[in-house]
Amino acid sequence: MHRCPRTMLLSLALAGCAGDPPRVASLDLAGSWRNDAGSTLSLEDTGVLLLQRGDPRLRPVVGEYTYDGRVATFRFRPESAVCSDEVGTYLVHVSPAMFDAEVSRDACDDRQRLLQGRWERTGEARVTPGS
Repeated sequence: MHRCPRTMLLSLALAGCAGDPPRVASLDLAGSWRNDAGSTLSLEDTGVLLLQRGDPRLRPVVGEYTYDGRVATFRFRPESAVCSDEVGTYLVHVSPAMFDAEVSRDACDDRQRLLQGRWERTGEARVTPGS
């Protein structure tokens, strides 16, 4: 019988717990967007987000989001160095061509400045196979 090192077993156990990322409940928000400040926002159907601020010298912001058809929550990852310690909650009104995000609860002023307001759709959602 082949024996696995304990660290390998622990890694496999943790990977098994992590599983696939949860899918976004409503795909209406998934897609590519641009705001008046020139920032672009890519929202994947897997719940991953990528925000490129209007100034290309600034590092992109990476994180996760959920959307239930009315409320969106956003969390930025620590490597983005912007508000990674808390979740921001926004009321989102989506139409085929745009969405408006209004702060519901977010203690992070930087995230509010980045996300709040009107976004125009620049590309359709890419749907991950099997979702």
